Amino acid sequence: MQLQQFVTEVVEQLGGIVIPVEYGLCQVLIPEAYAPYFQHKTELQLSFDYEVAQENPDSEFVTFGSYILEQLLELIHQQTVSTMRFAEVDRLELGNALKKIRDFLKEDPGKLTIMEERPVMGVWAVFQYNVAYVADEKTESSRQVWVNLLTNRISHTMKREQSRIMYQHEPVYTYPLPVSIDVPQAFSMATAHVKKLSEQQKSDPTRMAAMDKDINRITTYYRELVAENERRADRKGISEEKRREYLEKTEAIKLERDKQLQEIRNKYNGQIEINIDNGILYFVPILEYRLLLEHRGDASERILYYNPVTKQFFSRQDETSETAVPSL
Repeated sequence: MQLQQFVTEVVEQLGGIVIPVEYGLCQVLIPEAYAPYFQHKTELQLSFDYEVAQENPDSEFVTFGSYILEQLLELIHQQTVSTMRFAEVDRLELGNALKKIRDFLKEDPGKLTIMEERPVMGVWAVFQYNVAYVADEKTESSRQVWVNLLTNRISHTMKREQSRIMYQHEPVYTYPLPVSIDVPQAFSMATAHVKKLSEQQKSDPTRMAAMDKDINRITTYYRELVAENERRADRKGISEEKRREYLEKTEAIKLERDKQLQEIRNKYNGQIEINIDNGILYFVPILEYRLLLEHRGDASERILYYNPVTKQFFSRQDETSETAVPSL
């Protein structure tokens, strides 16, 4: 029941209480501050299954498009609900770590020594955006961005593999954070990323080709109208008054043409509105490897992290976010 879980998380983040009564049926206590959103009620009984709703006619049936869900979504928009999730992993270990690290480094590191292996806490910030494209009509879409707070880089891999994360709402492990994290910086980075993607979509060649096609169609149509009107104005034997009427009509045609061309440009070059819906912090236990690399008399240290969710290494120094661990 994903919808029930979603409602439960939102209500709890707002400071409310959700009490499961039976399958698909919950009692909900809403904080006084949010009662106006629910017809000034602070106590609700919610059902998430049609048959349960039939058996409990006093309950509010929650489904997509229902009043309760719409009000919760409105609250998310206004309150920007955030939450924390603490991942569980079956085994935080990596077999044949030295060989896998050597394969990951690709270039010959020379002599490679694992100086220390320890469990630490990785942190990913997830930002959910509502993107509205406002032109002659308004279209909306959602974009989700994951940011690795250890590397301060966007993580497409974790976004792709998020369904594999099992989590609790309370801390499961007490591993240390290996670095200081900066959530505001991650938010700025994610927002800039969404803006860039939205602008690219707005400038998509297909859209531009469609706009050019519409502009050519309108331009050709009004060019023919102007030409026909000018031919009539140039006919022999018409009065000066009639000629002026044709010339005035030509100017009116050009004004209407310009108006329609501007409407087309507005349609394809609308404004982009980006709003944050919610944010989530995922705390994921990972392995930190402190390495010593010795090559031709030179020695250097390096730190790698192993993510058990994606089964990949990543490094704070690498330009790429995460790279898969070669299989044995």
